[in-house]
Amino acid sequence: MRHPGAYERALRPLLPAAAGYARSIVGSRHDAEDAVQQAALRGWERIDQYDASRPFRGWWFAILRNCCFDMLRRSAAARTGPLGGLDPPAPDEPDPVDWEGLDEALRRLSQDHQDILRLKYFGGLKYDEIAAALAIPRGTVMSRLHLARKALAAQTRKEEEA
Repeated sequence: MRHPGAYERALRPLLPAAAGYARSIVGSRHDAEDAVQQAALRGWERIDQYDASRPFRGWWFAILRNCCFDMLRRSAAARTGPLGGLDPPAPDEPDPVDWEGLDEALRRLSQDHQDILRLKYFGGLKYDEIAAALAIPRGTVMSRLHLARKALAAQTRKEEEA
């Protein structure tokens, strides 16, 4: 993996999911692109720390997550719009999702629950990859994801009742 070509081949398929995941955290497309580029560079700089017995995807998403949070700490205006400024559907297309409500419900969850839901649904990571990204056991991923889904559903119900 220490060869630039091998790193690029491992990283390239992750970029579309990484962009969506980063955007769900940092807010804007531009900031997400910057975070992904920073994570790509940081990953290459730290490739010697990669343990080939663990999922590359989880290792790299952990780097991306850290880059996103570094960016948030540096920026006072990191959030713009629902789900970090994700583009809403075209006006002539009905959208069954209340993005603003979902974003508000996500923000009210604990950081652990936000992290696991974003990695699963925006990053598209599997349980083992999430475990690697968050440095927690696979069983913890499964239970935390279950609890996060329940917490999100409860938050969503609260907002619908309000």
